[in-house]
Amino acid sequence: MALFAKRFLETRLGGYRKDMQICLTPMASPGRSGVAHAHFAALGASCGFLEYMAALFSGHVNGVGWQQVAAWTERFMPQPDYDRETTRVFFSAFRHSVAHRGIATGIWVDRKMTPHNRITWKLLANSRKPACTLVAESGALVKEPPWPCKYTHRMHVHLRGLERDLAIALPAYVSAIAAEPKLMENFSSCMRQLYPIS
Repeated sequence: MALFAKRFLETRLGGYRKDMQICLTPMASPGRSGVAHAHFAALGASCGFLEYMAALFSGHVNGVGWQQVAAWTERFMPQPDYDRETTRVFFSAFRHSVAHRGIATGIWVDRKMTPHNRITWKLLANSRKPACTLVAESGALVKEPPWPCKYTHRMHVHLRGLERDLAIALPAYVSAIAAEPKLMENFSSCMRQLYPIS
């Protein structure tokens, strides 16, 4: 099963990287000068890949949330870049809105913080480090919403950097599966859920 896990995960990573290459290839921007990228498709692919790895790591496909994603990122991704709090904000702010609407919410209100942080975003195709950074920045969105919408923070996401960091993390995860019976058991359990025999 360890050899299968290695091949399976490397194939998933290859598919993710192909999707990211397509999403981050510049193309002419309709309606304005310059080029554009499919930032939200890349963000959705990244959230999906993270959630998939967290499911395999935890051993179940249902009920995977930011806590399971954070357990995976804390163990396998570069630290302190992907600490628990960065992962919580990144995954909570983007995963559901991008998956269900194809775009991030203009302002995500972080109700865990008091006072509530009001977080907007900036997506870039580059590979700057750290790939995900929450920056205190006050302002108001005025172009898109029907009224000024205040924010207190901005999450900067460097999509090629996120892709790079996920690619770096995967071999460590593959090695851990081969070395730790519990992780192999979790991987196998998830495989049975994803590919049921009967």
